[in-house]
Amino acid sequence: MIHIVNGDCTAMQLTKVAEQLWNEQVWVYSELLTEGPVYARLEQYLAYRALQLERMCGLPSTVFLQRGNEQERTWKSDILPAQEIALWFEHDLFDITMLLRLVDRLTQENAHAKLYWIDIASIAEHDRYLGFGVLTGEQLAPYRDAAIRLSAERIEWMRSAWIAYTSPNPQKIAQWVQESSSIPAPFCAITEALQFHLSRYPSTQDGIGIVERSTLGAVQDGAVTFQNCFEIVRNQLPQYGLGDMQFWGYLRRMTRGDAPLLELSPSSSSLPEPLMSPLADAGHLLLTKSGQQVLDGTLNWAQTGGYGRWLGGAFITRSTAGIRA
Repeated sequence: MIHIVNGDCTAMQLTKVAEQLWNEQVWVYSELLTEGPVYARLEQYLAYRALQLERMCGLPSTVFLQRGNEQERTWKSDILPAQEIALWFEHDLFDITMLLRLVDRLTQENAHAKLYWIDIASIAEHDRYLGFGVLTGEQLAPYRDAAIRLSAERIEWMRSAWIAYTSPNPQKIAQWVQESSSIPAPFCAITEALQFHLSRYPSTQDGIGIVERSTLGAVQDGAVTFQNCFEIVRNQLPQYGLGDMQFWGYLRRMTRGDAPLLELSPSSSSLPEPLMSPLADAGHLLLTKSGQQVLDGTLNWAQTGGYGRWLGGAFITRSTAGIRA
């Protein structure tokens, strides 16, 4: 069996156990599928995604392409020959999108492999959003015995979720979530994650999604630095799996355009650079007039042209905003 995990911390802890107890390998999968354009056959669009992620999140395209090309090479050498594959992914949207992507691709490229999902919630005392990365090797070991073998029926359902998530038509994902509302545990975690994904769409009322709304609320309540805001929003929205680079992308959009929602104070240093450790006082944020109007319910930001971003496979602009009330 080969174990696919997200994150170097999990890999480091699990590798010791996997080698010593089971004589098995651990492979790290890394892909930012909550940001940028996402396609059903993602590997065909690495160059375009690299450019878009650099624009949206500040991730250098050269870094993204180097990682992506290295991952593709090891995919072919390590993953495609495997007969049993365990997927260690948690319940937040960041992880669930990777789980769906892997199930879809493995089914097409390694159809004979037995696939297992290692569900973080199978051991009740561990937070399903906090993640495998905070656990020791001894805590991780029992999860292997609780692995869920994915049946053909469940695989097809998960593949349908990936197709809906990557559709350019946002109504597809809304329809999928509605049709999957009665799925039992633990697979209901997938429905819940994609339901949260819908909350990222701009509302018909204020033209922003849940992350922008939480950020404005945090600034209004006095959390004025990048780090303050990031920690508050991340804790408020554990369903996301929000990283600081993703949050930087949100703030970049919110501080730009004809009607920015936030601005840096005159004495503030700039927003911290992506992939760099932020200083505690970096990026001193203030609400703009537009930001206050959005909070007051008197301005729809999408209708001013302020909203424009990729959400899964759909590019959302003023004309496509308002999938949810």
